[in-house]
Amino acid sequence: MRADLIDIQVEDHGDDVEITLSGSLGSYQLAAVREKIEMLADGPGCFIFVNLEHAHFKVGDYLDLFLELLNKLQAKDSKLILIFKNEEQEAYFAKYRNIFEIYESREAYKDSGLSKQLLQIGVHYGSKTGIRLSPSVAIALSLLIVGWAITLFLIIAAQGRDIADKQAQIVALQSQKDRYVHEIERLETSIGPLRKLGVIEDTTMLTSFGVIRDWVSYLEFLENSRREK
Repeated sequence: MRADLIDIQVEDHGDDVEITLSGSLGSYQLAAVREKIEMLADGPGCFIFVNLEHAHFKVGDYLDLFLELLNKLQAKDSKLILIFKNEEQEAYFAKYRNIFEIYESREAYKDSGLSKQLLQIGVHYGSKTGIRLSPSVAIALSLLIVGWAITLFLIIAAQGRDIADKQAQIVALQSQKDRYVHEIERLETSIGPLRKLGVIEDTTMLTSFGVIRDWVSYLEFLENSRREK
């Protein structure tokens, strides 16, 4: 009959589990409560929130239960957080107030500091183990790294294609330049005799003797130039 007075509710939030105990908790209910809480503590959750706001402890044995649970969770780098804000629970846990972490709500725990927020999202640090990540955080971080690597690869590939295109353009322009130079040299060779005969005006010499107005003046200029040499 008295077992019907207790109520145990469980909410799974991924890396944390909230256990709500309600009702009158005496010696008769202790075994059932212990079994349920220890089973949940053995799960994958890194945070065990125990909401005791509506629980009424009739014996002190539950203090030992929570102390054992605290030691068990600390051994595997997990956390035990007690949730309540009434005077009855304050008086019940007063002896171990400096041992347990007690908050008014899960949200109050999350807002209590940066280190706790890191723990809440699944980042743990121990002097022996170093930094450890919860499975969900490890998966998210792995996906982030893979996505970053793929993005970097695509950027490098795009830049590689752009460089290859520019190199191809440079080669094409150089080849075009070579063709133009070759064509100019060929034309220079072709018109060389004509320039010597005066058929084609040599514009490179215009700055030396001015514009040649007739062929006679040009021939005289050539003859004078030959004699001066």
